[in-house]
Amino acid sequence: MGEGKEESKTTGGGGVKSTCSFQDLGTDVRYRRRGFRKTTERRNEEEEEEGGVARDRRTRIFHASVDDEEEVSFNWGDVDLRNVTNTIGMARRNSKFYNSQLYQQYSETAQNREILSQSCSDTLSIYEELPVPLSPVPSSLAPSLPPARRPLPCLPPVIHPHSLSHSGSTSSGTSAKFLPLPQPPQARPATPAPPARPSSPRLSISLTQSPSLWQEIPEVRNSAKFGELTEDQRRLQEVQFEVVTSEASYCRSLDIVVDHFVKSKQLGELLTTQDRNWLFSRLADVRAISHSFLLKLEERLESDMMHFTVCDIIARHCQRFKKVYVPYLTNQSYQDATYQRLMDENQGFRRVVEKLERSAVCQRLPLRSFLILPFQRITRIKLLVQNIVKRTAQDTEEEVQAIKAMKLLERLIQESNDSITQMKSIESLVSLSARVDFECRTLPLVSQSRRLVREGPVTEMMDFSLRETERSVYLHLFNDYLLLSLHKEGGRFTVIDHAPVSELRAENCRVKLHSLQKNLFRLYLNKKALLLSTDTQGDKLRWISAVSRPHPVIDYSAAQDFTQMQCIRAFVAHQSDELSLEKAEVILVHQQSSDGWVEGTRLSDRHRGWTPESHLETIASLRVRQRNLLDALKITTATAAI
Repeated sequence: MGEGKEESKTTGGGGVKSTCSFQDLGTDVRYRRRGFRKTTERRNEEEEEEGGVARDRRTRIFHASVDDEEEVSFNWGDVDLRNVTNTIGMARRNSKFYNSQLYQQYSETAQNREILSQSCSDTLSIYEELPVPLSPVPSSLAPSLPPARRPLPCLPPVIHPHSLSHSGSTSSGTSAKFLPLPQPPQARPATPAPPARPSSPRLSISLTQSPSLWQEIPEVRNSAKFGELTEDQRRLQEVQFEVVTSEASYCRSLDIVVDHFVKSKQLGELLTTQDRNWLFSRLADVRAISHSFLLKLEERLESDMMHFTVCDIIARHCQRFKKVYVPYLTNQSYQDATYQRLMDENQGFRRVVEKLERSAVCQRLPLRSFLILPFQRITRIKLLVQNIVKRTAQDTEEEVQAIKAMKLLERLIQESNDSITQMKSIESLVSLSARVDFECRTLPLVSQSRRLVREGPVTEMMDFSLRETERSVYLHLFNDYLLLSLHKEGGRFTVIDHAPVSELRAENCRVKLHSLQKNLFRLYLNKKALLLSTDTQGDKLRWISAVSRPHPVIDYSAAQDFTQMQCIRAFVAHQSDELSLEKAEVILVHQQSSDGWVEGTRLSDRHRGWTPESHLETIASLRVRQRNLLDALKITTATAAI
């Protein structure tokens, strides 16, 4: 991609071709900035003329705050969202980054590179020098083959659609600009546990995809300042550049789902208003805000390509993200249930969706891979900002802005998770309260602060002098109380005892009964001890761990002896004591069960829970483990200091 060279591209949605070069970036961005401001000014004038009537009928999305001191507070209704989208749409065909790969492809490639960097200890120095691959630079290089169609699984108890299955296809060509990737080490046989471990997804990395790097921009490559930058400074700019290019990929994928699916007349004729709201939620709002965010990022990049920053822009947009992401993420369970119901019961809906998915614009990716994009994107931005914090010089304004953005993103994600958890908890408590009878003192179940920690059947070992030496009981462990029940027909429960969690204690018990080794543990409540048995060792350890909450906080500076494992296949928790993991996330291991469960603490946020061993791989390199701890320690230290 030489300087002044024009590149012919095709937009994802409409197939309209355009030409652009990096030299045109300033003109393109200034054009879009003027168009965006004119639209804003015209909207403000209309609101002043119409007074409070216009404001009352709008959906308020943005609120002014200290973090938005440089921004205008908007009241965005349907007309406003369309105006902003149209304004950006006129310019996006000339964007340097808009015509990049789909976000699904970017995300998979980036995660696989991170997995490989953790696995290949012998070639670590190579991967430390390679930036994370981003969207492909338009060039004469042949594009990599599109990924195979990845059908997403059904609703829980089957794995959630966040966890895409991977085709594992590889291509043989390599880019001349990079060293060929070393052959990964042979995978060790997995501990026997259902389901069996598949081949490592890191083998599915496409070797032909030429990443779009900051250092490949002609203005950067040809600048005398480039040679003056240290390696750490270059890596920092590459990570910040990835924020821009990955947002461009994200916007392209959002355009496809909105223009191709949401606006489909065939699909719209088959959906009721309620089903449409549950299925597509606020995707149009998410797209509009994402394009606005991308516009600001590109303006900043154009203003100073050698020393641009992005974290202050991210921080200012967090309040806006919150207005659309929290409702969208909270709607997840309704979205999943609606999609599955329509696919099962409405054959017309199924046929139209499958027909739309076969379109070339989707690149063989299913609708549900587009619907989960906001879940993946907000988490990815947080991880990118964490990488920026790791590489930013201490005691600088850039570090302050990076930590501020990281904290705001963590708060946004936590609020989304809390909103989802609260909604599900209230629904389950209401359902349970209608199916419970009390033989002991009655306990009101429905409470906004009550959360389910773990539930399930266990076997109580009785007095051997009695005729019945054991009985099946059911435990509901909440964050404040434990219910001990007998499971009746029709899904009903008879509560025979309950106790506050502050009075509970559980301990492992190693005894032999009837010449068989049982998975036994003792549960102490209300001044008595119950001897309980589970079917598997994993269930026993999980009950003991759940009752023993809260767990002590891990000190990363003293965690050198912990085993570290990385996620090689995304996992979504089905129970509250399980830990959802995205590919490439790293955990510190506390304990493992013989039936294939691992309890660990996620390095990125110190959340603790259980994950199937089949989704994990041990990090063998001491150097990699030490680097992971140092990075995590820097994040926590920097966060606590500001």
